[in-house]
Amino acid sequence: MNGVKKIKFNISIPIKGLQNGKEYNIKIKDDADFIEVLALVDKEEMESMNKKIFPLYEGYIHNYLQLFVNIEDEVIYDDVGLSPYAPDEEGLYRKFNPIRENIHFNLYPDTIIDLQQDVGC
Repeated sequence: MNGVKKIKFNISIPIKGLQNGKEYNIKIKDDADFIEVLALVDKEEMESMNKKIFPLYEGYIHNYLQLFVNIEDEVIYDDVGLSPYAPDEEGLYRKFNPIRENIHFNLYPDTIIDLQQDVGC
């Protein structure tokens, strides 16, 4: 039986009230990848009693997966800022999760993932 690990997401979107971001703390099976964890964030957001943020952009975007990931091609969109780090042996957050290169990478325990939609110039 696999263990459980914790993943933290800090997600910010350039929309009034969401620029400073929202934080999600997720517990997931030990072999979970980025898509599985972000899907749980979407589930938590959908079930939340707090102010719901979706749908966005005139009803076109209904969840974070749709906003940040091209599911068909299994890639994170180029305009997404991504910082996925876990603690190293010294407890410093500098152990990089290469999820942009491999979206199915098995995330390290206690990873903190900062996601930000880039508004461009």
